[in-house]
Amino acid sequence: MRLRHKKWTNRILEENTDIGLYLETLNKEELKNIDYLEIGSGLGQFLLSLSESNKDKNCLGVEINKNAFASALKKTSPFKKDVTNFKFINAPIDKLLPLIDDNSIENIYINFPDPWPKKKTHHRRLSSVSFLKEYNRILKNGGHIYFRTDNIDLFNDSIEYFKEANLFETEIIQPFYSEKVDYLPATEYEKKFRSLGVDINLLIATKK
Repeated sequence: MRLRHKKWTNRILEENTDIGLYLETLNKEELKNIDYLEIGSGLGQFLLSLSESNKDKNCLGVEINKNAFASALKKTSPFKKDVTNFKFINAPIDKLLPLIDDNSIENIYINFPDPWPKKKTHHRRLSSVSFLKEYNRILKNGGHIYFRTDNIDLFNDSIEYFKEANLFETEIIQPFYSEKVDYLPATEYEKKFRSLGVDINLLIATKK
């Protein structure tokens, strides 16, 4: 997600250190009680909606882009007094995952990730086998991955990655409509592309 630095970015970051974490200063204890993990939290609307609907669960959104991270804090900070179960962290997911305990996460959400279309970059896909092995490690038994994308090439390749990893039972929903379910809120991206007639694809993986 390419976002420009806004003049309010530094102020928002300074005012929201309670919900905005950084890998460099992270206390690992802050990862002990995370139930739901969103990888690539973008502008933050999905994580906020998820937190509002599941107030008994602690939700963490991971975002590598600092400007998107700041935008998520700006969008969600007005709600933090009433919705107290969410935080964001500005970090690359491959650096954060090793810090998360085995069998500790209930659900992982991957919404519209970068498709990395060139073959030489496929290893960077968030659904690649190396990532799936790490997700399997941190998920509780019976835990879920919700993988959502509009990119059909990425989606079809990801189905094969899950088969190769052989760590999960999978369910495929094509096309997927968030308004027909209560377990997966819409994202800003989904709303935009659905309005253009683009189909959304969902893979639900359950740890064996």
